[in-house]
Amino acid sequence: MFLHYLRFGRMADRNLLYFLIFIKLIVCWLVKTFYVPDEYWQSLEVAHRQAFGYGYLTWEWNYKIRSYVYPFVISIIYKILAIFRLDSPEMIIFLPRLFQAMLSGFAEYRFSKWTQNDLTTVFLLMNPFWNYCATRTLINTLETSLTMIALSIFPWNEKDKHRSNFIWLVGFMFFIRPTAAIMWAPLCLYHVYIFKKSINQLIKDYFFIGLCVSGIAIAIDSYCYGQLVVTPWEFFKVNVLTNVANHYGKQPLLWYLYSALPVFLLIKPLISLAIIVWTITIYSVLPHKEHRFILPLLPLLVYLITNYNYQTHVSEKLKNIIVFILLFINFGLLCYIGIVHQQGSTKIMHYLRYEIDNSQSDVDVMFLTPCHSTPFYSYVHQNISIEFLTCEPNLQNQDNYLDEADIFFNDPMAWLEKRYTNSTLPLLVVIYDNLAPRIKGFIDNYRLVLSDYTFREKRDKRNVVNAVLLSNIFAVISSTL
Repeated sequence: MFLHYLRFGRMADRNLLYFLIFIKLIVCWLVKTFYVPDEYWQSLEVAHRQAFGYGYLTWEWNYKIRSYVYPFVISIIYKILAIFRLDSPEMIIFLPRLFQAMLSGFAEYRFSKWTQNDLTTVFLLMNPFWNYCATRTLINTLETSLTMIALSIFPWNEKDKHRSNFIWLVGFMFFIRPTAAIMWAPLCLYHVYIFKKSINQLIKDYFFIGLCVSGIAIAIDSYCYGQLVVTPWEFFKVNVLTNVANHYGKQPLLWYLYSALPVFLLIKPLISLAIIVWTITIYSVLPHKEHRFILPLLPLLVYLITNYNYQTHVSEKLKNIIVFILLFINFGLLCYIGIVHQQGSTKIMHYLRYEIDNSQSDVDVMFLTPCHSTPFYSYVHQNISIEFLTCEPNLQNQDNYLDEADIFFNDPMAWLEKRYTNSTLPLLVVIYDNLAPRIKGFIDNYRLVLSDYTFREKRDKRNVVNAVLLSNIFAVISSTL
C-alpha cells in the first residue's frame, strides 16, 4: 500500500509543484556539506566578484573558457540583496542555493508531468545523489535541471513534431557547459530526421533560435569579460586541444560503468537507452571523469528503470516493500553525505567569518591545504587578505611542471621559509592535521583554536583527516599569561 499514498498523478498541478519545491527546500536546509570546489569557485565566487568587486577568479576565467551566464544570474540576486541592505553572509550563501532548489523542484515537476509515472517521480525524489547535488550551485546541477525541463517539452510524439521550444534550453546548456552537446546532439538529429523537417523549418527552429541564444550568451559573456568572447570556442581550444583536464586526474576507460552508474541506481524506450549509451561512451573516452559529469543522465536512467513493466514479474506487495527499503536506505545515505561527509570545509569558513567579524584588528588568512579545499570570499563576505596554494595546470607545456600546491607539499618548510622570510606571518592559518608534523617549526607560532572532522578527496586518493584552524593571536595571549 506504500505506493498507494504516493499518487502524484492525482495531485492538482499546482499542488504537485508546491510539494516538489517544498521537498527541495527541506533538502536545501539539510545538505550543509562540501562536495566539489566548483560549487563555490565557478559560481558563487565569480558572482560575488561581479556584484561586490572582490572575489577570486580561477585560471579558467583568465582563459575565458567559462560562461558567465549562471554567475551573472546569481550576481543579480546579490545586487538585489545589496540594494535592500540584506547582503549578510548568511543571505549571500543561502539565496543562490534557494534559487537552485526552487529550479530543481520545478524541473522535477516538469519531469513528473512528462513521465506520468508515480514510481519514476518517487525514484527521482529519493535518489540520494540527486538530492545531494540538487540544491548546490553547480553548473552540473543547473544543466540537469534544464535537461529535465527540456526533456518534458521535447517533441517525442508525431503530434508535437513542430514544437521546438526545447532548443532554447539546449542552446543555453551548450553555452553554460559545452559538453551538453554530447547528450543533446543525437536527440536533435533524431528530431530532424524522424520528423523530416523542411529547410525552412530547420532555419526557423535551429538557426534562428540558435542565433538568438548565441547573441544573448555572447552578450553576457562579452560584457562580463570586457571584450568579445565566445566561451564554447575558448573551451574547445583549451580543454580539448590541450587535454588540460588531465591535470585534475585520469580514470580508467570503464570508470563510469563500475563507479558512476551504480551511484545513480539503475535501465526501456530505445531512444533513451541509445542516448545513455552514446553519452557514456563519449565521456568514457575522456581521461578525466567525475560522477557529476553524467548527472544530466540521471533523469533518463530513472525513466528507464521505472518504465519497465514489473507487474508480471514482481507482486505489488513486494514492490512496495522494495520501494520502502530503498527510501529508508537512501534517506539515511542522504543524511550522512549531506550532514556529516566533508562537513569540515564549510564549518571552518563559518568560524573564519565569526573571527573576522569580531576581530579588533585586520585579519589575514592563509590556507595551507590542497587548493580549493573550502569556499572562499563568498562565504566570508569581507574584503580581507586571503591566500591559498594555487594549482593551475601546465598550460605553457613546461618540462617537469609543478603547481604551487605540489611545490609546497614536496617541501613545506622550505616553501614557508621562502614565503615569510621578509613578510609578516598570517593571522590565521588553515591546514590538515597530517601536515602539522612537517611544519612544526612554523606552527610553533600558533595555537589551535578549532578542529573539525572532514573527508577529503584529492585527485584519486582519499584521506580522512582533521581540518585544523590556527591563530597566532591566541598564541601571543597564551605566552604572556
